[in-house]
Amino acid sequence: MKWSEVFDPDLEPGEVICAQIPAIHQARLEQFRQFSSTSLLFSIYFSDTDERYTLLLGLEESHGESGEMIDFPQATARGKASDWQRAMELTSRLVEPADEQIERYEGRVELTSAIKDGFERFDGVLEIEITELPDGPPLIFEVILNDYTDPPRAPRASLTVTWSLLDDLAHGRIDPVAAAKKVTLRGAMGLAIDLGGFFADEFDL
Repeated sequence: MKWSEVFDPDLEPGEVICAQIPAIHQARLEQFRQFSSTSLLFSIYFSDTDERYTLLLGLEESHGESGEMIDFPQATARGKASDWQRAMELTSRLVEPADEQIERYEGRVELTSAIKDGFERFDGVLEIEITELPDGPPLIFEVILNDYTDPPRAPRASLTVTWSLLDDLAHGRIDPVAAAKKVTLRGAMGLAIDLGGFFADEFDL
């Protein structure tokens, strides 16, 4: 299975999350185990249609389903269903060149249960704005940490990143640490800085 089949803009969110991603995860299970010794849970919520999907990436298998699962996700992406097709088109431009860089991180990145447990201390919302896109206006969405919805009075940090920076990162023209320094931060900067420090300490980047 090719990444272009997974992130096909013509596919509905449920098909991508519940069928395509689990299929490619199963096909690349050994590769996943090289970088993670724990399962991961993610959720996607569409605010304009009130639809939610949750995806489990496990060490033996993965599956996605409509609605919430019993466990809390490591992250929830919250955006608009009306942006889905455009987001898939943009993602498809990045994922294959990024996949070609993955060998550079073998032995340098391993997500363990201890790291996942340490990440649980973070709560808050990251507001992401991708600018200078090749197909029109900025793309805006949010990432909720360690929950399905905003915790009360959760800190909110705004991150603005250019398309050219994402493209350079995907093609290996810049490393993640250098790329992070080019992201514009606003709002609860302490949250973003603490997150960056946490991952820098845990991974050899």
